[in-house]
Amino acid sequence: MLLAGVCLTYGTTGDAGPLKGRIVGQEKLIPDVYVEAARPDSHRFTWREPSPTVRAEFRTPSGNPSRDLCIAAISAGGPPAPPHDPILVRITGGHTIPTTLVISPGTRLSFENHDPFPHRLYIVGSPAWRAETIEMTRHREWSAPPGAGRYEFRDELFPSVRSFVVVEPQVVDIAYPGRDGAFGLTLPAGDFVLKAYFGGKAVGRPVSIASKERTTIDLKDPLNVGEASDGKPLP
Repeated sequence: MLLAGVCLTYGTTGDAGPLKGRIVGQEKLIPDVYVEAARPDSHRFTWREPSPTVRAEFRTPSGNPSRDLCIAAISAGGPPAPPHDPILVRITGGHTIPTTLVISPGTRLSFENHDPFPHRLYIVGSPAWRAETIEMTRHREWSAPPGAGRYEFRDELFPSVRSFVVVEPQVVDIAYPGRDGAFGLTLPAGDFVLKAYFGGKAVGRPVSIASKERTTIDLKDPLNVGEASDGKPLP
Protein backbone atom coordinates (compact mmCIF):
# COMPACT_ATOMS: atom_id res chain seq x y z
CA MET A 1 0.00 0.00 0.00
CA LEU A 2 1.04 3.55 -0.62
CA LEU A 3 1.44 5.84 2.34
CA ALA A 4 -0.80 8.88 2.01
CA GLY A 5 0.88 12.28 2.10
CA VAL A 6 3.12 11.61 -0.89
CA CYS A 7 2.57 12.08 -4.59
CA LEU A 8 0.22 9.46 -6.00
CA THR A 9 0.34 8.88 -9.73
CA TYR A 10 -2.52 7.47 -11.80
CA GLY A 11 -1.35 5.56 -14.83
CA THR A 12 1.45 7.84 -16.06
CA THR A 13 4.17 6.57 -18.36
CA GLY A 14 7.93 6.63 -18.51
CA ASP A 15 7.73 9.74 -20.73
CA ALA A 16 5.90 11.69 -18.04
CA GLY A 17 7.21 15.09 -17.05
CA PRO A 18 7.47 16.62 -13.56
CA LEU A 19 5.57 19.71 -12.47
CA LYS A 20 6.74 21.88 -9.59
CA GLY A 21 4.69 24.49 -7.80
CA ARG A 22 3.89 26.02 -4.44
CA ILE A 23 0.92 27.38 -2.54
CA VAL A 24 0.15 30.56 -0.60
CA GLY A 25 -2.77 31.52 1.62
CA GLN A 26 -2.79 28.28 3.60
CA GLU A 27 -3.15 30.22 6.86
CA LYS A 28 -6.75 31.02 5.84
CA LEU A 29 -7.77 27.36 5.64
CA ILE A 30 -9.68 26.64 8.85
CA PRO A 31 -11.06 23.07 9.23
CA ASP A 32 -14.80 22.92 9.91
CA VAL A 33 -14.20 20.99 13.11
CA TYR A 34 -12.20 23.93 14.52
CA VAL A 35 -14.92 26.41 13.54
CA GLU A 36 -17.58 24.27 15.18
CA ALA A 37 -15.51 23.80 18.33
CA ALA A 38 -15.13 27.57 18.74
CA ARG A 39 -18.88 28.16 18.89
CA PRO A 40 -20.16 28.88 22.42
CA ASP A 41 -22.95 26.32 22.12
CA SER A 42 -20.57 23.48 21.25
CA HIS A 43 -19.16 23.30 24.82
CA ARG A 44 -16.01 21.64 23.54
CA PHE A 45 -13.22 24.11 24.34
CA THR A 46 -12.65 27.42 26.05
CA TRP A 47 -10.74 29.83 23.84
CA ARG A 48 -8.42 31.92 25.99
CA GLU A 49 -6.70 35.23 25.36
CA PRO A 50 -3.61 34.45 23.26
CA SER A 51 -0.19 35.08 24.72
CA PRO A 52 1.50 38.22 23.37
CA THR A 53 4.70 36.19 22.99
CA VAL A 54 3.06 34.00 20.31
CA ARG A 55 3.39 35.45 16.83
CA ALA A 56 0.12 36.31 15.05
CA GLU A 57 0.52 33.65 12.34
CA PHE A 58 0.45 30.94 15.01
CA ARG A 59 -2.68 32.16 16.81
CA THR A 60 -5.17 30.86 14.26
CA PRO A 61 -5.85 27.09 14.32
CA SER A 62 -5.43 26.71 10.57
CA GLY A 63 -5.21 23.40 8.76
CA ASN A 64 -2.09 21.41 7.97
CA PRO A 65 -1.58 21.45 4.17
CA SER A 66 0.52 18.28 4.25
CA ARG A 67 -2.57 16.30 5.24
CA ASP A 68 -5.56 18.64 4.71
CA LEU A 69 -4.88 20.13 1.27
CA CYS A 70 -4.93 17.93 -1.82
CA ILE A 71 -3.58 19.26 -5.13
CA ALA A 72 -5.14 17.32 -8.04
CA ALA A 73 -4.31 17.30 -11.74
CA ILE A 74 -7.51 16.74 -13.73
CA SER A 75 -7.28 15.68 -17.37
CA ALA A 76 -8.98 18.08 -19.77
CA GLY A 77 -9.90 15.20 -22.06
CA GLY A 78 -9.27 11.56 -22.81
CA PRO A 79 -10.59 8.41 -21.15
CA PRO A 80 -11.35 8.17 -17.41
CA ALA A 81 -8.39 7.39 -15.17
CA PRO A 82 -8.05 3.76 -14.01
CA PRO A 83 -8.29 2.88 -10.31
CA HIS A 84 -5.14 3.56 -8.36
CA ASP A 85 -3.35 1.11 -6.11
CA PRO A 86 -4.90 0.80 -2.62
CA ILE A 87 -4.23 3.86 -0.44
CA LEU A 88 -3.58 3.70 3.29
CA VAL A 89 -5.36 6.30 5.44
CA ARG A 90 -4.08 6.37 9.01
CA ILE A 91 -6.36 7.19 11.95
CA THR A 92 -4.24 8.70 14.71
CA GLY A 93 -4.12 11.62 17.13
CA GLY A 94 -7.67 12.79 16.51
CA HIS A 95 -7.22 12.97 12.73
CA THR A 96 -7.00 10.93 9.60
CA ILE A 97 -3.90 11.26 7.46
CA PRO A 98 -4.71 12.57 4.93
CA THR A 99 -8.03 14.27 5.63
CA THR A 100 -8.81 15.11 1.99
CA LEU A 101 -8.29 12.79 -0.96
CA VAL A 102 -9.10 13.05 -4.66
CA ILE A 103 -9.27 9.62 -6.27
CA SER A 104 -10.56 7.89 -9.38
CA PRO A 105 -13.56 5.52 -9.31
CA GLY A 106 -12.72 2.03 -8.15
CA THR A 107 -9.77 3.13 -5.99
CA ARG A 108 -9.70 1.29 -2.66
CA LEU A 109 -8.99 3.06 0.64
CA SER A 110 -7.89 1.25 3.78
CA PHE A 111 -8.62 3.12 7.04
CA GLU A 112 -6.15 1.76 9.61
CA ASN A 113 -6.37 2.50 13.34
CA HIS A 114 -3.00 3.63 14.75
CA ASP A 115 -4.47 4.68 18.12
CA PRO A 116 -4.49 2.52 21.28
CA PHE A 117 -8.31 2.65 21.38
CA PRO A 118 -11.12 1.85 18.91
CA HIS A 119 -12.75 4.10 16.32
CA ARG A 120 -16.16 3.83 14.64
CA LEU A 121 -16.04 5.33 11.16
CA TYR A 122 -19.08 5.88 8.96
CA ILE A 123 -20.00 7.81 5.81
CA VAL A 124 -22.42 10.66 6.40
CA GLY A 125 -25.77 9.87 4.78
CA SER A 126 -24.77 6.39 3.60
CA PRO A 127 -26.94 3.42 4.65
CA ALA A 128 -24.38 1.01 3.16
CA TRP A 129 -21.23 2.12 5.05
CA ARG A 130 -22.52 2.51 8.60
CA ALA A 131 -20.48 2.84 11.78
CA GLU A 132 -18.39 -0.21 12.62
CA THR A 133 -15.72 -0.63 15.27
CA ILE A 134 -12.10 -0.55 14.10
CA GLU A 135 -9.90 -1.94 16.86
CA MET A 136 -6.26 -0.96 17.39
CA THR A 137 -4.01 -1.99 14.43
CA ARG A 138 -7.08 -3.15 12.48
CA HIS A 139 -8.42 -1.62 9.28
CA ARG A 140 -11.63 -1.13 7.32
CA GLU A 141 -11.81 -0.77 3.54
CA TRP A 142 -13.93 1.25 1.14
CA SER A 143 -13.88 1.40 -2.66
CA ALA A 144 -14.88 4.51 -4.60
CA PRO A 145 -18.08 3.93 -6.60
CA PRO A 146 -18.45 4.81 -10.29
CA GLY A 147 -18.95 8.42 -11.28
CA ALA A 148 -18.06 11.70 -9.62
CA GLY A 149 -19.00 12.30 -5.99
CA ARG A 150 -18.05 13.68 -2.59
CA TYR A 151 -18.02 11.57 0.58
CA GLU A 152 -17.55 12.60 4.19
CA PHE A 153 -16.23 10.07 6.71
CA ARG A 154 -16.78 10.67 10.43
CA ASP A 155 -16.18 8.88 13.71
CA GLU A 156 -19.02 8.19 16.19
CA LEU A 157 -16.56 8.31 19.10
CA PHE A 158 -14.33 11.26 18.17
CA PRO A 159 -15.87 14.30 16.38
CA SER A 160 -12.44 15.61 15.34
CA VAL A 161 -11.89 12.60 13.06
CA ARG A 162 -13.13 13.52 9.60
CA SER A 163 -12.08 12.55 6.10
CA PHE A 164 -13.29 13.95 2.80
CA VAL A 165 -13.02 11.94 -0.41
CA VAL A 166 -13.68 13.50 -3.80
CA VAL A 167 -14.19 10.94 -6.56
CA GLU A 168 -13.09 12.44 -9.89
CA PRO A 169 -13.03 10.20 -13.00
CA GLN A 170 -10.42 12.36 -14.76
CA VAL A 171 -7.87 12.72 -11.94
CA VAL A 172 -4.36 11.90 -13.15
CA ASP A 173 -2.15 12.70 -10.16
CA ILE A 174 -2.39 14.18 -6.67
CA ALA A 175 0.10 15.66 -4.21
CA TYR A 176 0.28 17.30 -0.79
CA PRO A 177 2.36 20.44 -0.14
CA GLY A 178 5.28 20.30 2.27
CA ARG A 179 5.93 22.68 5.14
CA ASP A 180 7.41 25.21 2.74
CA GLY A 181 4.30 25.07 0.54
CA ALA A 182 6.08 23.29 -2.32
CA PHE A 183 4.49 20.36 -4.16
CA GLY A 184 5.27 18.21 -7.16
CA LEU A 185 3.25 16.22 -9.69
CA THR A 186 4.12 13.82 -12.50
CA LEU A 187 2.06 14.28 -15.65
CA PRO A 188 1.95 12.63 -19.08
CA ALA A 189 1.73 14.77 -22.19
CA GLY A 190 -1.63 16.50 -22.46
CA ASP A 191 -3.82 19.30 -21.16
CA PHE A 192 -4.71 19.43 -17.47
CA VAL A 193 -6.37 21.59 -14.86
CA LEU A 194 -4.81 21.92 -11.42
CA LYS A 195 -7.32 22.12 -8.59
CA ALA A 196 -6.81 22.37 -4.83
CA TYR A 197 -9.23 20.70 -2.41
CA PHE A 198 -9.67 21.43 1.30
CA GLY A 199 -12.35 19.84 3.44
CA GLY A 200 -13.61 18.06 0.33
CA LYS A 201 -14.26 21.35 -1.48
CA ALA A 202 -12.36 23.17 -4.22
CA VAL A 203 -10.35 26.20 -3.06
CA GLY A 204 -8.27 28.61 -5.12
CA ARG A 205 -8.63 29.31 -8.80
CA PRO A 206 -8.10 26.35 -11.15
CA VAL A 207 -4.96 26.57 -13.28
CA SER A 208 -4.82 25.21 -16.85
CA ILE A 209 -1.50 23.73 -17.97
CA ALA A 210 -0.13 21.88 -20.99
CA SER A 211 2.36 19.11 -20.28
CA LYS A 212 4.93 17.81 -22.76
CA GLU A 213 6.89 14.58 -22.66
CA ARG A 214 10.03 14.70 -20.51
CA THR A 215 9.65 18.41 -19.89
CA THR A 216 9.73 19.99 -16.43
CA ILE A 217 7.03 22.57 -15.69
CA ASP A 218 7.70 25.24 -13.06
CA LEU A 219 4.57 27.16 -12.16
CA LYS A 220 5.39 30.86 -12.36
CA ASP A 221 2.70 31.93 -9.91
CA PRO A 222 1.78 30.11 -6.69
CA LEU A 223 -1.67 28.65 -6.16
CA ASN A 224 -3.56 30.93 -3.79
CA VAL A 225 -5.58 28.46 -1.72
CA GLY A 226 -6.75 31.22 0.61
CA GLU A 227 -9.53 32.19 -1.80
CA ALA A 228 -12.57 30.45 -3.25
CA SER A 229 -12.48 28.78 -6.64
CA ASP A 230 -14.07 31.89 -8.17
CA GLY A 231 -11.35 34.14 -6.77
CA LYS A 232 -13.45 35.57 -3.93
CA PRO A 233 -12.20 35.50 -0.29
CA LEU A 234 -13.06 32.42 1.72
CA PRO A 235 -15.97 32.88 4.17
